[in-house]
Amino acid sequence: MFEAILEGRLAQGRTGENPPVGVIIVKDGEIVGRGHTSMQGGSHAEINALRQAGKKAEGATLYSTLEPCAHDGLTPPCCEAVSKAGIKRVVIGIKDPNEKVNGEGINHLIQHEVVVEAGLFENKIQEDLNNYLKRITES
Repeated sequence: MFEAILEGRLAQGRTGENPPVGVIIVKDGEIVGRGHTSMQGGSHAEINALRQAGKKAEGATLYSTLEPCAHDGLTPPCCEAVSKAGIKRVVIGIKDPNEKVNGEGINHLIQHEVVVEAGLFENKIQEDLNNYLKRITES
């Protein structure tokens, strides 16, 4: 997860209203994909990491600083792309409080037989996503 946190920091201040998320995909102890949120309207971190991992994503573990999105916006739901890629385990830093997500990404993954763990390095990730979290919870 520490690598995902570092990856997310590469997106700080460059994502518009989207959160600066970091994702790392690990298979057999090796990082096979990494990604962070692109500029507004571009790919989310999960999609960027899945593209890099390619077929190596199947059976892998995905570490994400924030719960994968579960709604259509400028991009399709990331939780669907993660389950379709054959990821078997997802470790999430923090659940997304956005009312359009708020556990729905996790629910989708579980319904598609992906093992989900949440709450790793929460305090550190909350600091990194402070602007996003504040905007979502206070509006």
